[in-house]
Amino acid sequence: MKVIHWTALDEPPERTIPDRPVSLAVGVFDGIHRGHQRLLRRAVVDAGRLDHGIPAVLTFDPNPATIINPASFPGVLSTLAERLALFREFGIEEVVIVNFSHHFAVTPGAEFLERLLRVFPHLQLMVAGFNFHLGHNRDTGPEELKTWFNARGIRVDIVPALKDNVDSISSSRIRRAVAAGDLGRATRLLGRPYRIDVVPCVDSEDYFPEQLLPPPGRYVCTVSGEDFSREGMMEISDEGILRWEPRITKTHYVIPRSKARCR
Repeated sequence: MKVIHWTALDEPPERTIPDRPVSLAVGVFDGIHRGHQRLLRRAVVDAGRLDHGIPAVLTFDPNPATIINPASFPGVLSTLAERLALFREFGIEEVVIVNFSHHFAVTPGAEFLERLLRVFPHLQLMVAGFNFHLGHNRDTGPEELKTWFNARGIRVDIVPALKDNVDSISSSRIRRAVAAGDLGRATRLLGRPYRIDVVPCVDSEDYFPEQLLPPPGRYVCTVSGEDFSREGMMEISDEGILRWEPRITKTHYVIPRSKARCR
């Protein structure tokens, strides 16, 4: 899978993939939940119907909410590394990552789309979710996408909400479940266990997470590394530090399953 970074709005990256038609799924894809997975499958299936079509993704990092609403944003569900790994698993061949900034945030949607076509001059289909918006003040939503692209001979596939009971599956809903410690619900909405990527603290054997954490307490979990996976117990401190038993070095992911005992 080829990964390309779009770092400056006025300098769209040059792609080296041959001039083949593109089916492009676009979104933040935080968590890559069951609804996101439907978009990715749609992009892959539609690319297969094109003549040597490329299933591709346009995504954003950091999460735009960390730039636009940093005070109210609780945290991400997945790191960029996890998103890229899942894109690959779903059959995506190319990912363009918009390195989101204040400059991107204040750009009108139509202006961004003009630049997008410079990145994907052979775009045939864009796949987006029912609630996707881009541009300054979210000025470009699904209907605007359809109008803008259809005028240029490009199809737009707006994927409707995937329901869980009566509510739509969304990253916001999963964040609320994780923040409340309802990891069973988060797992159901994600379609897999909630996974936490951790990095070691400087001069310490403790670890800090890169994502939103459940409430402080002890959780039954699976501890995974490069060449191992075993059951363990994870403790989340009030300061957001992770510890687990048995203590294992070089750990990459901690996957909470259930809360064992609140502090």
